[in-house]
Amino acid sequence: MADKIPVVVGDTESPSNVLGLGDQVERQIAEIDVDTLKRSLSRLTGQLDSLFQDLKAVGSFKLDQVEVSLEISAQGGVALIGTAKAGAKGAIRLTFSRG
Repeated sequence: MADKIPVVVGDTESPSNVLGLGDQVERQIAEIDVDTLKRSLSRLTGQLDSLFQDLKAVGSFKLDQVEVSLEISAQGGVALIGTAKAGAKGAIRLTFSRG
């Protein structure tokens, strides 16, 4: 039997007062195959490595840290979290220090 890991899926936040429900949140738990999730994360981290490989410095500042937010699908896929809204939380945070 394959190992499974429980993951919360579904809406994590809802607009207030949709259909009179206020701030209620709908969440479900999906059992995701560990090997599927491992393959998805491995593929994404390889792509991120390629993406950030040449990004080591900007001017006299060196890159200290990269923070990436991910979303896990109920099928075990992973994707960067992005948004089309201006002023919304970003999916990638780069931290630089003076080199």
